[in-house]
Amino acid sequence: MNEKITYTREEIEARVKVPAIVEAELKYLVEERLKQCGLYYRIFSRIKTAESLSRKYQIKEYSREKKIQDLVGLRIDVYFEDDVKICQNILEDLFSLVEWSESEMSEIEFKPVKINGVFRLPHYLRKQISEETWGMCIDDTVEIQLKTVFFEGWHEIEHDMKYKGGELWSGKNSFARYFNSILATLELCDKSLVTLFENLGHDLYKEGNWAGMMKAHYRLKMEERPMYPELEELLNEDKGENNLGKRLFKTERQVLIRELLNQPRRIPINVNTIAALLNQAVIHDERLDHLFHEKDVFDDGNESLGEEIAFHTMKPLQKSSVFRARVNLSTYRYDRHTACLEAARLAYQWVYEKYGRLLGTLPLKPVSLERNVLGYRLVFCYEPEKDYWEMEVTNVDLDAPGQLWVAEARCYLAQDGRQMLEVRNSYAVAEERRNYLNRYFSCPRFYSNIADRIGVFDVRYCSTSRRILKPEQVPKIADLIRSPRRTFPVCIFFSEEGENGWLDESWLENFRVYDFTRMAGRYTHIYTASLTVGQALTEALGLSWDGAPGVHIYRAGCADAEGAIDQKRRTCYAEADVTGCSFGRHQHYSDMRRYNIVKGGQAFYYKLLYEMRGEMLGDSDWETL
Repeated sequence: MNEKITYTREEIEARVKVPAIVEAELKYLVEERLKQCGLYYRIFSRIKTAESLSRKYQIKEYSREKKIQDLVGLRIDVYFEDDVKICQNILEDLFSLVEWSESEMSEIEFKPVKINGVFRLPHYLRKQISEETWGMCIDDTVEIQLKTVFFEGWHEIEHDMKYKGGELWSGKNSFARYFNSILATLELCDKSLVTLFENLGHDLYKEGNWAGMMKAHYRLKMEERPMYPELEELLNEDKGENNLGKRLFKTERQVLIRELLNQPRRIPINVNTIAALLNQAVIHDERLDHLFHEKDVFDDGNESLGEEIAFHTMKPLQKSSVFRARVNLSTYRYDRHTACLEAARLAYQWVYEKYGRLLGTLPLKPVSLERNVLGYRLVFCYEPEKDYWEMEVTNVDLDAPGQLWVAEARCYLAQDGRQMLEVRNSYAVAEERRNYLNRYFSCPRFYSNIADRIGVFDVRYCSTSRRILKPEQVPKIADLIRSPRRTFPVCIFFSEEGENGWLDESWLENFRVYDFTRMAGRYTHIYTASLTVGQALTEALGLSWDGAPGVHIYRAGCADAEGAIDQKRRTCYAEADVTGCSFGRHQHYSDMRRYNIVKGGQAFYYKLLYEMRGEMLGDSDWETL
């Protein structure tokens, strides 16, 4: 019989570290979507305390198969019963669903209806939590509860006084019946509230009170903006069988909510924007098209979306790297001296094109200079006779108040004769916001230009073109993987070889190795190879080989002084990891973040890209300017 797993509060406090930013970011992501579609809601969040976790271990049995799933929890209370289903759909689009559970309805018993969803934590938030957490039968999930406001008011009482306090009700059938009748009344209130507003909306529609009808029928949190007189006139004058007012009233509320959620940014919600959205989606009336185009309806009053700016005591900024690279410049096209000058030209050209108008009149060619304009700073030190140059460029982030961007580069001649290039891109924020590390990845354009036009070496040449390994190359790639000087990860795709000699990569689904190489080849060694070559390579590295298609990743520093591979620095993905992959990706728009889930080969593409980019983040060990 398996021994019951339990931990003391002290053990939990020492091993389970969940930064507050995880809770705040999850709450933010959900709230942004709820605000975008205008639902009435309240949202609460919490991170389980060590005391609560310790009690949970004592009460229940956990294992590898059954884990604690509510380390982080959210609760959403909605004001209308039909919004529960809408919230379920929003959450499924936002996160990767593990499961839903719902309390059963009964004909003879009334009780609070609970809907609990368990979702995978987004990758970038999972990385914020201490790694020891996942070895304590805790799942990398967040639990989100959905309830209506009416039932939420009584749920805690029902849970503590009835569910947990069963002895209180023993032999007290009349009191239990009375309690259930209250719950029945609350359920009736939930249903009656929706019916009330539907009936009110119909009455207002018959009276020709169009603004009131839309507020009652759609039941969304709207701005108090008057209806355009031109819109009201159109609705009053259109008396046909299928008139505009009737079509607005007959359009289901879910249609409007779907259209609001489909917008690339959060737009003002008022009677005018609602009519414009529904006209785009289902009505398609040319008169309304013309009216809303003239009014620029979606930007009319957009300033109301702004949040009040809180002023705080000024604090020093802390830098976090979002890209770093230390490489030596290629000598395929240029000698070392010429490569250094060409790299300086490309870096300076980037500065000139990006900041030239802001920093005053800049020379057309690289020279040593310093420029300071409020919010922007450029330092360029150019000593071509020493095969040396360095630069630092600082600018404010106009989209993120309180944040700076710093791009740094240095090119110098190393003692062993290599022409080295070091690049670091960073953002700087106040200390409390540094938990957003790994949120960004930003490879500066000048580095990409240098890598593409000159070429860079990280022990071996880096390329954005597809490269197929041949048997005779196995020793060289084994040396690359073992090299202590390597700073980039090595990523190799092993596939079966068809009769025509081509590699069969269908197991990757819609993952395109060419696209991945084009995106990551400037900071990752990427190769493809047959299974035969894969077996030879793994044997050369002293590793076991399963003979199946897969992706093998060797991170920098994966070998010890004797050349033995550290398994913790090596990752192998099989076909099942590709087909079963689910990945949440951020999409950034002008005034909000969107979080979408993709699956299969497409998800694996983003997952792998995320991992390779993660290798390029963090603090650098070379001196800054």
